[in-house]
Amino acid sequence: MVKKRTKIELAESRATKNDNRHIGVNLAKFVKNAAIFGLLAAVASACSGANTGGSTTAGTAAGTTDSGKVPEVKKKEPVDLVFFQTSSGWTEAMFMEQYGDAIKTKFPHMNIKFIPSAKTTDLIASGTTIDVLFSSVGHIHAHLIANNMQYDMTELIKKNNYDLNQLEPSTVELMKKIANGGMYGLPVTNTVSVLSYNKDLFDKFGVSYPKDGMTWDDTYELAKRMTRTEGGVNYRGLVASVEHIAQTNQFSAGYVDPKTDKSLFTTNENWKKIADNLSRFYKIPGNEVDSKTGVLLAQVDAFRKDLTVAMMAHLAIPDKNDAIKNWDMVKLPEFKELPGVGSQPYPTYFDITSMSKHKDEAFEAIAFLTSEEFQLKLAKRGDVPVHKSQAVRNAFGQEVEHLKGKNIKARLPEKLAEPMAMTTYDAQAKTKWVTHMNQLITGTGNDDINTLLRKAAEEADKDIETIKASKK
Repeated sequence: MVKKRTKIELAESRATKNDNRHIGVNLAKFVKNAAIFGLLAAVASACSGANTGGSTTAGTAAGTTDSGKVPEVKKKEPVDLVFFQTSSGWTEAMFMEQYGDAIKTKFPHMNIKFIPSAKTTDLIASGTTIDVLFSSVGHIHAHLIANNMQYDMTELIKKNNYDLNQLEPSTVELMKKIANGGMYGLPVTNTVSVLSYNKDLFDKFGVSYPKDGMTWDDTYELAKRMTRTEGGVNYRGLVASVEHIAQTNQFSAGYVDPKTDKSLFTTNENWKKIADNLSRFYKIPGNEVDSKTGVLLAQVDAFRKDLTVAMMAHLAIPDKNDAIKNWDMVKLPEFKELPGVGSQPYPTYFDITSMSKHKDEAFEAIAFLTSEEFQLKLAKRGDVPVHKSQAVRNAFGQEVEHLKGKNIKARLPEKLAEPMAMTTYDAQAKTKWVTHMNQLITGTGNDDINTLLRKAAEEADKDIETIKASKK
């Protein structure tokens, strides 16, 4: 039986419905106003972000700002980044496979362009804009600094909270020396001089293999034992690149004094030690070279292709296309007065140029190339990494068939020599050093080492003065 409601109950029911209706209306108004307020706040935030002109920080890239708020997702405008390589042999396909495709995948708004080796001055004269110049350390002065394209990226490093401590210290120190305390570029790969050896020849002659930690004196005695004639074939104990061993010398001897612009061949006694050490190997009976066999390419070919040389001291090591297959390597032999000290680093740097209109994006791209993520890929395919991560170091050479089973730690020594001070005039001085050293080891000159060093110094100083005069 349904109970009839009293007038009072009916009145209370109508009042309740009216209250609920009012609450519903007010709630709708509140939601509507909140939506409008949120939209206005988003617009204000977008306007504020557009006016700052700054690039995102590491925190923003991860999805938060310093205040913890979720930032507006804004589509990045496409930019063209032009990379220029100073060394010959690079093609666009090689560059894209090595670096460009990875950058495009990471940053889809970046359109990567590549210019292979060309005369830098011609590119500048044609009005070509270069965003990033990348080269071995030996080309920085001749291409970047000589053309006044250097740009100190120290502020970009601070702005992006980039940690230089993640990189191999000597590669950073070397750039700081070049840039007078600044940073013109970031190292992406590195290399060091090592001693490669032909295992078949050591097996053939019953001689123990070279070892890490050998001194140059130990290596000299080993070279004498391995130099011999057998079956009508002349086998030599050791060949060396006098240029690259000098460039990465363990004494950290520089070519030119950065304060005086004078060559150091006669004033730094270590240059005599370096010359004495290298030249004695070519005085071993049977290990001599002449003007033909003493050419660096001929010496390298004798080790890699002819298989008649037991050991080779060089920045380069055999590759998969060489005839030599049963080989290995050890760290560069040490001077007895420098125990445990390996060669100097010889890095490849990616330098942002002063002419670039996209310095923020260029830095973002090259910073990525030094990241643990990308360095791991580089290391696996056999490029010597600059990242200090143990995971990266352990990955070195994993995907390179001809490096499997090799003493790859020789390419990653724990202690590198301190980088030499480099100058704008190193190329002139180094040329004189190499010329006179080649004359000494091939016997095409009659000079002793002291005379060699004096002549190299005099000729280098003369060339430097000529260049300086032409700039006045």
